[in-house]
Amino acid sequence: MREDEVLIRVRSILDDGRGDSALIVGNGDDGAVLGPRSDLTVLASDMAVEGVHFSFSWSSAEQVGRKVSAANFADICAMGAWPEYLLVALAFPARFADQVTKLAQGIKTECQRVGVKVIGGDLNKANEVVISMTAIGRVKKPIRRSGAAIGDKLFISSLPGFSAAGLSLLKRSSNNQSGASLQARLLHLAPDLDYEKYRKSYEFLSSAIDTSDGLVIDASRIAKASGIGINIRVDALLNCSEFKELESASESRESALEHALYGGEDHLLLATSSAKEFGFIEIGEVIKGDGVYLDGKRADTSPGYQHIW
Repeated sequence: MREDEVLIRVRSILDDGRGDSALIVGNGDDGAVLGPRSDLTVLASDMAVEGVHFSFSWSSAEQVGRKVSAANFADICAMGAWPEYLLVALAFPARFADQVTKLAQGIKTECQRVGVKVIGGDLNKANEVVISMTAIGRVKKPIRRSGAAIGDKLFISSLPGFSAAGLSLLKRSSNNQSGASLQARLLHLAPDLDYEKYRKSYEFLSSAIDTSDGLVIDASRIAKASGIGINIRVDALLNCSEFKELESASESRESALEHALYGGEDHLLLATSSAKEFGFIEIGEVIKGDGVYLDGKRADTSPGYQHIW
């Protein structure tokens, strides 16, 4: 299949004809052109590689499209911004050519959840599927990792660990068919993010980060950027209303806690705030010191996900 044929098929899915006064030139030219606005512009880029970030052994092309898009939008939201545009670069082998439109449909599905327009990108050949996205959003005042202050509480938008539990089930080809295990599999294949919940929290947050690599390691990034310590209360996780479901999906209490603390790809919003209640789960506090603690004891950050070469 020739490049122009692929582009025609993909653009028929992703092009959005709705009016947008800020989008001067959209998809189809050598570059998109955005007009000026009073708000600040936030850009976030992410790359996903077949065999590293996703596997077609258990993921459909549509699920991969949703998953990679959601990961990019979560980064924009973690800055206290709202995603508006997306650039998509795709490289793929011939064996994947008939799946490109399904991937595009997955991207479109996630874009429609937040009102994002795909405004350009690129195509290329590769031995594996590689997806690179750049999301663009707008914000009046960005929320940074460096804003946490001693006395703030640590919050998370919902209980982490379901994506890691789902990945474990998929890797082991587990026959666990409980409702919780089925939900965990789905959340790994394509996260179901509560974008509106994130947006409604912005006014309360002093710092924030997207939990792409795990609760402990991402909390350590807030701690380092802010020059403070963070204490995570394990009982706050264990007593969460969702923990029994996570335990069922993880098949043991110990594994569930491990997934909650160190599992990645949940793409939840981890944040600090001086507020008492705004719909998030309070799981700890900001303290004097450095690094991350679990019930007052220094936490091991090595189990969190990081690329290693």
